[in-house]
Amino acid sequence: MRMERDAGKGRLVYLMGASGVGKDSLLGAVRQHHPEWLVAHRYITRPSSTSENCVSLSSEEFERRQRLGLFCLDWHAHGLDYGLGIEIPAWLERGQVVIVNGSRRALPTARERFADRLLPVLVTAQPAVLQERLIRRGRETPAEIEARLRRHRQLEATLDGIARVDNSHELQHGVAALQALLAAECPA
Repeated sequence: MRMERDAGKGRLVYLMGASGVGKDSLLGAVRQHHPEWLVAHRYITRPSSTSENCVSLSSEEFERRQRLGLFCLDWHAHGLDYGLGIEIPAWLERGQVVIVNGSRRALPTARERFADRLLPVLVTAQPAVLQERLIRRGRETPAEIEARLRRHRQLEATLDGIARVDNSHELQHGVAALQALLAAECPA
């Protein structure tokens, strides 16, 4: 499915979701199946992993880039700094569909900066699937996993009216759901 848009009519697909819903896996699958969509990386003040599309920065590097105005959007969450680069507005001006791993905390600012170009999407997973993924990941204690599951429920409740993609099953299903959403929201 090809979605090329007229210059200046790009769309920013702003994925949000609790840790463990598979946003990074979904983004990786999107990059494989839809090279015409531009998946932007994030700048984060933590070491990157093979599963996420990010640039790891020290706090000092992040602060310098922030001062230089090299982020179109940035936020602080869970003791880390996150940023999206200034290339994103340039891609949008060229009529591209751009997909980012965003944050609920930065959603009001994203809405303000990108207005009618922004398509917020909540990536979800069934609670049992989410719990199993978090356990398998092995980063959190059982209490931390339970806290993440609570935050997931709260997140879903606070983002009522936002488009959703259920990523509980095979990645191809999540990609297909995102493709259908974009087809409906971004007609050629």
